[in-house]
Amino acid sequence: MDIDINHTAAAADAVPAVRPLPTKLTKSQTRAAVLADALAIKRKWKTLIALAGATWNKLHTEELVRVDGNFHRLAGLVQLRYAVSREEADRQTKAFFALHDLAL
Repeated sequence: MDIDINHTAAAADAVPAVRPLPTKLTKSQTRAAVLADALAIKRKWKTLIALAGATWNKLHTEELVRVDGNFHRLAGLVQLRYAVSREEADRQTKAFFALHDLAL
């Protein structure tokens, strides 16, 4: 039984054809990713309500429950209760979300 060494080496060097990953997500992939992120934030938010209440003690627990992890709702409440500009409320909210690994 003769083995062709050149043929075996060539077969070992051959790289299987792999389709390159798409550089752009489709609309449905983007929508699915956004929904998955939103659900993850909602789940994690329930554990962060107490920390948010400690950070912004003028916000009531009931209000924080209704926020449900929504960045804009939380920033609006911070702006309203603390009489700060929207930019300042956004900055504080972004810092809180970043500190607790919540994706925006």
